[in-house]
Amino acid sequence: MRRAEACELAAYIVRRCNILFLWIVATTVALPQCNGEETSTTQPAAEFQVLAWNIWNGGDEARYAEDEAVKRAKQRAIIDVIRASGADVVALVETYGSGEAIAAGLGFHFHPRGTNVSLLSRWPIVADVSVYKPFNCVGAVVQLPDRRQVAVYAAWIHYVDDIWTDPRSRDGRSAADLLAADGESRMVETGAILSGIDAEMAKRPGVPVILAGDFNSNSHLDYVEAAREQYGIVAAWPVTKLVADAGFRDAYRVCRPRIDRAGDRTWSPRFPEQIQDRIDFIFWRGAQVGAVEARRLDRATPRWPSDHAAVWAKFRWE
Repeated sequence: MRRAEACELAAYIVRRCNILFLWIVATTVALPQCNGEETSTTQPAAEFQVLAWNIWNGGDEARYAEDEAVKRAKQRAIIDVIRASGADVVALVETYGSGEAIAAGLGFHFHPRGTNVSLLSRWPIVADVSVYKPFNCVGAVVQLPDRRQVAVYAAWIHYVDDIWTDPRSRDGRSAADLLAADGESRMVETGAILSGIDAEMAKRPGVPVILAGDFNSNSHLDYVEAAREQYGIVAAWPVTKLVADAGFRDAYRVCRPRIDRAGDRTWSPRFPEQIQDRIDFIFWRGAQVGAVEARRLDRATPRWPSDHAAVWAKFRWE
């Protein structure tokens, strides 16, 4: 046999062997298991991650930055934290002109309302379900890749007394005094948001709801008898109790039932001289989903870019 013919024959054999190998691999993958058990077709439960964060005047006070390069750097710091968190949906507070840049940096959809609250979403926003005043609340229905939907609200509740900032604000005041100072107006705001959500969700039965943001309130789940030594008083703070009475659960406290004031606080990583407390929350309602993991975020390099810590929670479809 001539050399050229031998080389051509060898190449033909190699090609046929490659085809045979690929056929064996393909059929092996496609064949069912033969161990007497059926191949499982159950898919992992769908999960999604939510972040609630007051970013502080557009992100480390980017709102007031006169130098455009400084403003962009502050916005990038916010982007870096959100990206590292893995959040799919973000309830943003104190957006103040930075929302579009942050959303663009993440490649997220941006859903603003007014100047304060906004929503960022990895997935499409298919409906606006906003309620109450634009400065206080924005809502949207987010559609997950498997076409299931969840309604997400970002909220901000006004503060009327420095009961968690001024270190001397609680001196000589009883729990009853502090609760009275918490302010009827805040209950009006919270009640109006909850009533609005009820009305919107009545049109969308079966859709779970996330309500997240800066409530400027301590939690009635924290100031309990078991934690009296940490907080000094027992107090049924009315704002979070009203949310709970409306059927919402606190994702952080469900996942972290052990109260740790220092480890739980969201106010304030930038002002440690002030009263340290948990005032930012992710609440949810709906038996279709459950919170499976939650944590506080307050560390970044070179520094944390907000006066509030962020709250992160992972939800799983039941």
